[in-house]
Amino acid sequence: MEISETRTTFDFSKEKVQTITLAELEATYKENDVYGRPLGGIYHSDLINGISNMARNAGLEVEMGDMFAVNNLDGKRPGVALLPEVEEKEGERSIRAHLLRRVFAVIRLAASKSHTLPKAAHGISCPAIAISYSQHGIQIGIGPNIHICRNQTILCAKQMISNFGYRRLEMDKKDLAGPDWWRPTVEGWIDEVSKGVMQQQWADIIQSLDEQLVYESDMQQIFGGLMQLRIQADTSEKSLRTGEVPPLTQSQINHCMERVLIKHFGKGGAGMCTKWDILNAMTDTLKPLNDSAGIRVPICDTSRLLPQLAKCAEFLI
Repeated sequence: MEISETRTTFDFSKEKVQTITLAELEATYKENDVYGRPLGGIYHSDLINGISNMARNAGLEVEMGDMFAVNNLDGKRPGVALLPEVEEKEGERSIRAHLLRRVFAVIRLAASKSHTLPKAAHGISCPAIAISYSQHGIQIGIGPNIHICRNQTILCAKQMISNFGYRRLEMDKKDLAGPDWWRPTVEGWIDEVSKGVMQQQWADIIQSLDEQLVYESDMQQIFGGLMQLRIQADTSEKSLRTGEVPPLTQSQINHCMERVLIKHFGKGGAGMCTKWDILNAMTDTLKPLNDSAGIRVPICDTSRLLPQLAKCAEFLI
């Protein structure tokens, strides 16, 4: 397809995390296996378009939210590869000469003119499906996407699926390596969103979190618990090591706690907050570039982003 954007080149040497558009993603070089099939079972752009079309067929409007590509420095299969032979044809740093292996995208779902969604409750701005496409495989999650600060939230571990690692579907490896393993689950999610079932589940969870007050001693206990999970995930001591993805890494815990202290426990703060405030601070920390205050946040490994989002809610609930 033709690139509709004014940008025709990428330069990941300057910024390893870059916001991109779907048109740009579709124009990048596609990676195949030895049989000429998509190496990950399905191209990232086809996965995004497939989920978007599924939502449209269910009578929902689709709006692309955040989409970004990451150049992680993997020696064998880096997140971004620039192909010299394609550059010779298309020009230096051409979008078409880039092969993107790490892409994160958010698809927001809304009512169409002919289809009315049940009224959103308790601050749920918009249901959204998040997709993480990486060298490891594919992860897909659904939850409320808060428009004001662009936070993606996953409030139930069962509302995330993957063809590897955490929340890997119990399917044959051959099926998980194909293009359609995600379809039945995502179709069920979209059906529940169109009927308002998920929104009500989310509203109930959020209301429960918003009714649980957190004072300074509680806040210290919460962040102490996050620290313990991080240590158990990363320690070299076999008797302690869990091997699980923690809700937040060490740098993310530091960033998140600082934001909570400033907003709720510093000068002018109320000296208290709610668990919902804590969860918002955690998801704010797990955004790609900046938090809602415009402050640079610790970059999250995209293959850990959806598991971490799910673990954050699981930890507080």
